[in-house]
Amino acid sequence: MMHMLPPHLRFDFRQAEKVITRFIKDMVESAGVSGVVVGLSGGSDSSVTAALAVRALGADRVKALRLPDRESSHESVEIAGKVANTLGIEVVTIDITPMVELFLKAIGLTYENAPKIVKGNIKVRTRMATLYAFANKERRLVLGTSDRSEWLIGYFTKWGDGCADLYPIIGLYKTQVMEFGKWLGLPEESVTRPPTPDLWPGHTAYEELGVTYDLIDEVLYRVFDEGIPPEKVPEVAGIPEEVVERVMELHRVSEHKRTPLKTPFKSFKELPKLRS
Repeated sequence: MMHMLPPHLRFDFRQAEKVITRFIKDMVESAGVSGVVVGLSGGSDSSVTAALAVRALGADRVKALRLPDRESSHESVEIAGKVANTLGIEVVTIDITPMVELFLKAIGLTYENAPKIVKGNIKVRTRMATLYAFANKERRLVLGTSDRSEWLIGYFTKWGDGCADLYPIIGLYKTQVMEFGKWLGLPEESVTRPPTPDLWPGHTAYEELGVTYDLIDEVLYRVFDEGIPPEKVPEVAGIPEEVVERVMELHRVSEHKRTPLKTPFKSFKELPKLRS
């Protein structure tokens, strides 16, 4: 298969598969659970994660959940179903609209008048709560589907899609995941469709971020893997300065998502002592 990635982002698909599947298998065995559950959206991240889980555990130990609401794209639901059929895994579909409406009602909002970000984050957290409830019921682990790009720029919801038991592909950039998906033989539309969180009609990652993943990954790789100072990246990689600044700003403002347990004291020893 021809690599569509730039030379510095290419990797050995077969070896990566071995490492990731061994990781999944070892974690499931050490936890003593029956298998895993994954939220299947029809996008490249969840599709690749599900495919690797099947190769690690077998289709009978992997269960997929489709969790649409009334604003979800029908295309996303259909592609997720096609991926599940390709992998031979059982897929359960649960409409989360009633749960989202109850949350919104509890804080004095309706589905129609709620701000996008409020409703969107409730959707994501409702999906994760549903995944965990399902996992608890069937003694499974929840597989996270976040990739390295999303993690470093904070493009995930804290305690939502950023929450899981295992993160099999969090070491791979988005463009790497998409190429990996092609190598794994996943349906073409699942790995070539423009990335979308699908939280409202017409929602795309580019619309929200203002930068394509090709450029995001290039900036992140240069800074976090090669150690190039951000101000030097335009000169080294030929990327516009404003693009580098945008990506680094996304990283900076999302730091709280990657280190969520903020506390003024790290241990009992740091507590102020009583004066005698």
